[in-house]
Amino acid sequence: MFARLVLFLLVVVAPLSASAQCAGVDLRLQMSPEDMERMAVAVQDVPFASGNHWVAEKGARTVHVVGTIHVYDPRLDPVMTRLRPAVEAADVVLLEATPVEQKALETAIAEKPELVFLTTGPTLPEMLPEEDWQRLSEAASARGIPPFMAAKFQPWYLSLLMGIPGCAMAEVADGLRGLDDLIGNTATDAGVPMRALEPFDTLFGLFSDDPMEEQVRLLMVSVLSNQESEDALFTLKEQYFEQAPAQAWEFSRYLAHQRIDLSADEIDTLFVELEDMLLTRRNTGWVARIEAAPENNVFVAVGGAHLMGTNGVLQLLENAGYALSRHPF
Repeated sequence: MFARLVLFLLVVVAPLSASAQCAGVDLRLQMSPEDMERMAVAVQDVPFASGNHWVAEKGARTVHVVGTIHVYDPRLDPVMTRLRPAVEAADVVLLEATPVEQKALETAIAEKPELVFLTTGPTLPEMLPEEDWQRLSEAASARGIPPFMAAKFQPWYLSLLMGIPGCAMAEVADGLRGLDDLIGNTATDAGVPMRALEPFDTLFGLFSDDPMEEQVRLLMVSVLSNQESEDALFTLKEQYFEQAPAQAWEFSRYLAHQRIDLSADEIDTLFVELEDMLLTRRNTGWVARIEAAPENNVFVAVGGAHLMGTNGVLQLLENAGYALSRHPF
């Protein structure tokens, strides 16, 4: 649902961006041997640290579990060719959000713009020192977001947008989507029913509960230049197609330590909170919904980071008595 929320708002601002193909460089090439070794050690004992396509079996039930990426890459086309038979043969496809939730999201934001916009009280330029606002407005402009619009976003939401380079926003404007949408389109064409793994408004509460002062502080410490954001996205895409979700998560932690102006302890605390909020709690709810599905042939597609770890979807399914096997991706 996180991706759906971001993509919906990107549709609003992306037409203001010039079309550009995402490029960037692999930031792992700039890591020291010591940092590379630390990252390798960190993931070596992580359950299901690699693999984007797994099959879970228990009795008469077969559950395909695919880790997705929420932005487009041409390498997704052959991936979708390989996954299509499993999608078309499924009794049901379970996604983070289906078109029904997408429509509900659009309606909710139209009826309650305060969900993502500052509709009362001061705007961001009024909350920030002039120097900080100029830095933020320049970063927003580089992503095709006019400063007058950035000024009115809820800080937690703008912080999400700041992690997306302008080129990715332009791709959204061009109609290019990630693997979730490709799977959903295939299910629609094949007449396979789809259901969502969580309500459409799940993440609003998770992100917006922090006090405004804390949201603003975290927004400012997390602003990356457009080029830094593009390089980070490029690197994470490479790790995705290497089928290394645990390494991608650890690389994000490494990058935060390198680029965010907070103490190491503060960053580590933030990552613990982020993992619990975005991954652990949602994974638990999702596996409960998978287990409750009455169908025997189920296809599940969720963001790649949700697959790995002690509290990942795959480990939770194994804990529930499923036998797991890795399949081609």
